[in-house]
Amino acid sequence: MKNFLYTSDIPSNRSELLNSLKGLKILSLVRYSWEQPDRAAIEYGIEAKEIFSLTAGCLIIGFDSGLFIGYSSQPSKNSVITWVEKNEDGETETSEKLAEGDNELYPVDARDAVYSNIFWARLVGQRISNITILKRSYSSSLYEDLANEIGLLFEVEDGSRFIAAHGLHNNSDDFSVIQESQIDSEIRNDIQGL
Repeated sequence: MKNFLYTSDIPSNRSELLNSLKGLKILSLVRYSWEQPDRAAIEYGIEAKEIFSLTAGCLIIGFDSGLFIGYSSQPSKNSVITWVEKNEDGETETSEKLAEGDNELYPVDARDAVYSNIFWARLVGQRISNITILKRSYSSSLYEDLANEIGLLFEVEDGSRFIAAHGLHNNSDDFSVIQESQIDSEIRNDIQGL
C-alpha cells in the first residue's frame, strides 16, 4: 500500500487500492463540508441530519490499517474519484493539502448527533465486505468519452450498503454519500452494478 500514488483518479484506475480495502474495519467516516454545517442546511435546503450525506465536500474514510482514503467527484470526467489521503504509516504527499488540516473545510463525523443519523453512525466499526463501481449509461454522445463511474457502492459485514456518489441523488454534478434508497428514481434504470 505504501506505493500507491496520492493523485486522485477514477475508481477503475484504482481497482488494486479498492480491492485492498476489503476486510478492513472502518474507524472513521468524515465529510469535509465547504460550508459550516448549520449554514449548509440553509444553503442546500436540507435537514440538519442530512448534512453528512448531502453537504458539498469530500468524504475521508479511516481504516484500522492506518490507511485514510478520500472520495469526491470530478464533473469533467462525470465520475467519482478516489485518492490516498494517508498511507498506513501516516505518510502523505507533502505537496497536497490534507482535508483534516484545511481550515476552510468543516468536518462532519458520521457519528455526529445533529448533522448525521444512526445509519451512518452504525457503519463505523464495520468491515468492508465488497466494493462495486457503478456506471451510468447515457443516450447522449456527449458522455461517450467520459468515465461515467458515477458511484462506489460499499457493502459492510452486516449487509448495509452505501454509495459515494456523483449526482445520483439529484441527477447533478454534486458529490454525495447516500443510501440506495436516495438514488433518483428517474436514473436508477441507467445504472449498472446495483
